[in-house]
Amino acid sequence: MTRTLESLREINLDWLNQTLSLTEDFKEKTVVELDVKRIGEGIGQLGEFALLDTTLDCGKKLNIFAKIQTETEDMDNIARDYQFYVREVKFYQNLSSKLNVKTPKPYYVEHDEESGRVLLLLEFMDGWYNPDQIEGASEKEIKLAIEGLIPISSQFWGNIDELEWVPNMKESYMMNLSSDMVEYQPEFLKRFDYLMNDSRIELLDRIVKFYPNFHDLLSEGTLTLTHWDYRVENLFFTPKADDLTVIDWQLMMANKPGWDLAYLLCTNIKVDLRRKIFDESCEAYLSGLRDSGIDFGREELNKNMMLSLLAMMTFPVVGGANYDLENKRSKKLFEVLTERLFSSVEDYEAISYID
Repeated sequence: MTRTLESLREINLDWLNQTLSLTEDFKEKTVVELDVKRIGEGIGQLGEFALLDTTLDCGKKLNIFAKIQTETEDMDNIARDYQFYVREVKFYQNLSSKLNVKTPKPYYVEHDEESGRVLLLLEFMDGWYNPDQIEGASEKEIKLAIEGLIPISSQFWGNIDELEWVPNMKESYMMNLSSDMVEYQPEFLKRFDYLMNDSRIELLDRIVKFYPNFHDLLSEGTLTLTHWDYRVENLFFTPKADDLTVIDWQLMMANKPGWDLAYLLCTNIKVDLRRKIFDESCEAYLSGLRDSGIDFGREELNKNMMLSLLAMMTFPVVGGANYDLENKRSKKLFEVLTERLFSSVEDYEAISYID
């Protein structure tokens, strides 16, 4: 019997104890007090979230992070079509304990195939913080984020195909990105016309027309594990910013090395800071790979990053055309994502890589 929910409002003490009793961690533990708090509105993740403030029968306090499918129909359809829910559940079932980067401990995860609903009960990162992507991360936070990216990039370098369940850009449902870019381009331009001058409209049109080629370009040659949504709101830092935990693995896939770095640098910090630290950040990433025994050149990294910048236009176009218009924070998030991504493509003349 599935433990998934239609709404976070269904969470109560009996349901939680019945669900946790199925896990090894709670075989001999019972929750005696529960306070459910909705959190995370407009953070850009596909789901609804709650902090479960619990007290165990031994008197210990324990916070649990609960995540279910989003209530926004358009975004829920995207998550189901692209198997975002399935991917994250498979990550916690098959990979999180093997990956050389800290991720939240999973207590209970499930994807119900019949209903399409999802449930994740995870470790809550008490005392840790994640930066505001809209405000932009600091240089110190970006440096630590790059350090955390090295084990993700290096652990399955060139042998990601051993994880047969991890998709690449040629997966059947990922091929839908090309048609979705065409379908959602008009709505994106309607919603964000104030950010799009004639040059950017022409640039986007060229990317949309070229998009079918990205499925081959980003699935050939050396591939590795990519988080694919490696942004600072998916990173939790210790108060002194000397350690981090990576969350939200819905979009993880096999892709070209450089995708995560490009996304981190070009959508998560203010434009002036990105221009200041871009080159040194790329060198820090390459140095980290060398320390892991991987010889990877700047020219190849740059090509991968430029192709990635163009391909990740799906984030503002598809996401920006489907977010809940009533959610002001989501609107602002897609605004900064659009502006930072287009400015990066312009600054580095990324379009020259598909001319």
